[in-house]
Amino acid sequence: MKAIYAKLLQLDKPFYEVHEEGYDPLKAIVNFWDHYPLVTIREYLYAFDLKCKTLGTATESKLEAVQQTLFLADILRALMAYFLTHSRQIDTTQVKLSTLDLNMEEIRLTKKINDFFQSINQPKP
Repeated sequence: MKAIYAKLLQLDKPFYEVHEEGYDPLKAIVNFWDHYPLVTIREYLYAFDLKCKTLGTATESKLEAVQQTLFLADILRALMAYFLTHSRQIDTTQVKLSTLDLNMEEIRLTKKINDFFQSINQPKP
């Protein structure tokens, strides 16, 4: 198989996996969050943004390209799992995420930063 087709297939696989026997969207959601805390997701998205801004320049290694393709496939898996969970009205209250505390700490930190900028950006009476 040509390399370019292998990359395309990697991004198509999540669409077919949802039809496999025993597919559980909740497991797909947990698996995604176990592998990608918010900080890691932000780093990947920054890398994609930089890649878009420097399109046409050879700035990444083959390993980075493979990691980015795998991340995109994992994002697709998570989005599809969330969609199926929502459309099938599956109860998510029992889902336990291993990165919950780490992600909540990131949310608290960004709230503090947001509150700071809101406080200095208030109109003066």
